[in-house]
Amino acid sequence: MSQNKKTTIVIAGKPLPTYYRLISSIIRCIYYPNCTLVGHVPAISNGKPTLFLCSHRNSAFDGYLILKVAPFGQALASIQLLNNPLIRLFFTGIPVVRKKDKQRLGISPNGFENPVEAAVSHITKGGSLFLFPEGSSEWGHKPLPYQRGGARIIRSLLSQRVEFNVVSVGLFYVMPDRFASYAEVYVGKPISIADQVNDESEQEWENRIHEQISQALNAVSVNCPDEKTFKAAEHYAYLSLMQGESYAEAFLRYQNQHEICPMPQPKAVSYHLIWRWLGFFLMFIFLPILLASAVGARYADARNTITFFKIFAGGLAGLIWLPLLIGFVWLWPSVIIPSLISAFIGYKIIQYKGSAPC
Repeated sequence: MSQNKKTTIVIAGKPLPTYYRLISSIIRCIYYPNCTLVGHVPAISNGKPTLFLCSHRNSAFDGYLILKVAPFGQALASIQLLNNPLIRLFFTGIPVVRKKDKQRLGISPNGFENPVEAAVSHITKGGSLFLFPEGSSEWGHKPLPYQRGGARIIRSLLSQRVEFNVVSVGLFYVMPDRFASYAEVYVGKPISIADQVNDESEQEWENRIHEQISQALNAVSVNCPDEKTFKAAEHYAYLSLMQGESYAEAFLRYQNQHEICPMPQPKAVSYHLIWRWLGFFLMFIFLPILLASAVGARYADARNTITFFKIFAGGLAGLIWLPLLIGFVWLWPSVIIPSLISAFIGYKIIQYKGSAPC
């Protein structure tokens, strides 16, 4: 980027811009139509800015599900990421910019060089912030090691006597890599962080905070002792979901007490794969988007990145195909309108009949 161009950045303390609230809601409602909030949801409605400590399971689009908890919340973002015009169609955030990048990228000299500084400024000014302490997503049986930035942010805020909430959030997907998967966002209880005691150093206080928030995150996240327990917990949670229970709550119950949790009786076979293929067949009018999504998925290097490439590729194809469809409605309404009705029926079939795990 030439130096005479200025990169637009989100200002600390400001809510998530309307465009990103809209695009995240649309994509979440389409790709995860059955996403629900469970847990201690009322605990986050006291009006204070909140630091949400979130589990990281399924690539950058985890943030779209987290926004269901606090639609105006922000996240920290890499300026290299935000400087890409295609990425910026889907994501924004409060950027942290290295000093040497400010002039090269045309960034205001008031931009943040330190993520802790950016987070503290945002919350101090009344904004809520989403933080993923693992730093990266992985579809495994337990979290990746938690980074210490969250504890440092909390210590800095407490030192400044800022009033804010700290809430842990866990993400649970029945099929993380499948279109129309059932998903739940589990909201934990607010974490009460004790002030620094008289004989405690800054580092000891920060270590204690880190340990406390790590335990709180483990309590609401996938944190199984091994892969075998993880697979059994997924099976138990899905069978419980079919009985009308919360998937996340059932998963956490089995994870913590699997020795005494009898498996629910499975329901009759639903032939979900047949329903799923029927649904996609009825959505033929969106074939260019579906094909782009399928091709994009081939670039994923792990299960936790499949969703990112599917949504990214399908979204870009949609930017081209959907305006064309609007034009086609005026040219061939007798063909396009029935096709759109067919697609809607197919989508509902996938949502309610074809969203079981394979």
